[in-house]
Amino acid sequence: MGKTTVMITATLSSNGQLIIPDHFREALHLRPGDKVTVTLEGGKLVLQRDAGDRATLVAENGRKVLMAPPGAPPMTAEAVKALLADFP
Repeated sequence: MGKTTVMITATLSSNGQLIIPDHFREALHLRPGDKVTVTLEGGKLVLQRDAGDRATLVAENGRKVLMAPPGAPPMTAEAVKALLADFP
């Protein structure tokens, strides 16, 4: 993902919750139940998708290869199709 800067104002709820705007959820391919890592860098809050908990598709020698995280259960055909749909 490139270094495109998009600024959107969000409001913190009384419970301390913050809704991640659609634009950012789509850019990070976030789905309900996904985990994210939140860090404080200087005066900035940085949020990134925790890719360690789901399989990813990578290109190796011109071919798409499915890489499962350590300890992952066997992949189903439905899970593979969903990953392929998200692959650029």
